[in-house]
Amino acid sequence: MSNILVLNGSARPNAFTAEMIRSFCRGAETVGHRVTVIDLCKLDIHCCIGCLNGGRDREHPCVQRDDMDTIYAELRKADVIVFATPLFFWSYSGLLKNVIDRLWALAEYDRSELIGKGRGGALLVAAGGSHPELLYEHFDHMMKRLAWRNLGKAAMLHTDDMDMRAIPECEAAYMLGASVGKREEQ
Repeated sequence: MSNILVLNGSARPNAFTAEMIRSFCRGAETVGHRVTVIDLCKLDIHCCIGCLNGGRDREHPCVQRDDMDTIYAELRKADVIVFATPLFFWSYSGLLKNVIDRLWALAEYDRSELIGKGRGGALLVAAGGSHPELLYEHFDHMMKRLAWRNLGKAAMLHTDDMDMRAIPECEAAYMLGASVGKREEQ
């Protein structure tokens, strides 16, 4: 079975993105996958400074010294990376975008640390409205450029119209989690 890393880009621990993650994890765990969830809001991760000076030290691929080293270590163990985010201005949250940008330091060390390596990726997105298409397009492009299998996407739409005290389980996220093994074989 797979080692799955979920990067939670939400700053709210008990909101819509968190419920999507719980649903995804239930689905993935029912078929035997191991899931690690990292709440990015609990870490100190700086934005990329675009220096192109990373990759000199395997344990610390980026020149910045912050909690991104935790992400690098977990990503190296993962077969599947799930990007989970609320939709902010038709894109990823800043918390998740900082991590995505900083992943490049792995490729500076050794392209195979990031590109290919048989990995798969999935996207979970909670949107106040109903327009995640630009984020979907970016995610699809990122999977192609990273040479990762695109395992799919799940969305919880119209969250602005929902009661945050009674968030429903996200069946689409559950089904995505439960299908990871099947999609990896394709």
